[in-house]
Amino acid sequence: MLGSGYYKAFVLIGFLVGAIFINSFIINEIIAIRTPIDQVDASLPFCKPLPKGDGVFGFDPRQFHIETSELLEGKSIASVLETAGIGKNAAFLALANANEFVPAHRFIAGKRIAFVRSDLCQDPDYFCYELDASRYLKCELWGDYCSQIIERDRGYTREVAYGYIDKSLWHALEADQISLGLIDQMEDALASAVDFYHVQKGDVFKLVFDRLYIEGKPTGEGKLLAAFFDTGNRQHYSFHYQVNGQTGFYDEKGRPMKSRFLKAPLRFSRVSSGFSAKRYHPVLKYHRPHLGTDYAAPYGTPIMAVGNGVVEAASYTAGNGNYVKIRHDNSHQTQYLHMSRFASGMRRGVHVTQGQTIGYVGSTGLATGPHVCFRFWKDGRQVDHRRLHFPSPEPLPSDLLQDFFKHRIAMQQVLDDIDSETALNKENRS
Repeated sequence: MLGSGYYKAFVLIGFLVGAIFINSFIINEIIAIRTPIDQVDASLPFCKPLPKGDGVFGFDPRQFHIETSELLEGKSIASVLETAGIGKNAAFLALANANEFVPAHRFIAGKRIAFVRSDLCQDPDYFCYELDASRYLKCELWGDYCSQIIERDRGYTREVAYGYIDKSLWHALEADQISLGLIDQMEDALASAVDFYHVQKGDVFKLVFDRLYIEGKPTGEGKLLAAFFDTGNRQHYSFHYQVNGQTGFYDEKGRPMKSRFLKAPLRFSRVSSGFSAKRYHPVLKYHRPHLGTDYAAPYGTPIMAVGNGVVEAASYTAGNGNYVKIRHDNSHQTQYLHMSRFASGMRRGVHVTQGQTIGYVGSTGLATGPHVCFRFWKDGRQVDHRRLHFPSPEPLPSDLLQDFFKHRIAMQQVLDDIDSETALNKENRS
């Protein structure tokens, strides 16, 4: 009996020791799941120390491993999560909660994404998707699978730019790191004064703008406040001003910087051949009059109506290819040739407005490459539209001019004080 009692006690003690050992192992494994990466043994397979640096998607790289990439074309967000090792159930729950902010079919190729791990040897804890420069989606891949939109800290800083045309306007703008958004605003600001497709070496431009900073870093976005362009023959000013909740650009006398006709039917393109009475035709191989201006641009670039009017033709001929012709009034007509296709609803009798897309750049008809041949008629005769001058719009009402002039004087002083050195050093920030 005594031996039997010892035997039972020995078995009981062995069972308890085994249970303690197993529980200790399980607890250690659970703790390891959330061990910060800087406590992980770097000698373990595939485990590497975290890089040091600033936060990415709000996570400190010293505490998390962050894998960033771009969402690839043709990849669904579900397949991306699966490739990252996220189980189907976890992926379903994460996307179901994220659907409130971004439906699964609205994730866009080319956007930056990130998978975030607290332990490099474990599955990701978070998934992030950049909506734009100032916002991103953050999804938990554990627990309640919560999703939220994170707004980055943002603010504006007053800056100036100075450019000297050496090769081309666009080359000068890029050299001064002026974003496409600001270039677009500059084109609007000086639309009635400057032909951007025919600037010359020695021309000078100056800009005053508020640049957007996100989390202390500069972006390419901003708000243009004033612009200056010296063409050598004349100096042009344009000032951003708000009237009754509506904003626009005005010249020194308070007149809107929006002329009756746009200078060109495209934005961000270049003139590939100037207006001339005689031109060697690249397809027909002989000299013939080229009564128009060619604007080269990639296939599919939107073509705009340069003014309000009514479509007289949206048709095709062997020479013109797909073309649209618009009557603007009793004296003026315009024509746009070699389109790849027409804009939806474009047909004879349709009313169009200035800046409306009427078709897309192509090379139909007698054309060797993608461009739009733009033609302008005045009183039934084709003319070079770049040499035409139209009456200026009426200025602001007299009761608003005093306030506008006060604003203009202040902004003009800033523009006049800008030179290459102050622009380079950004000393004009406020």
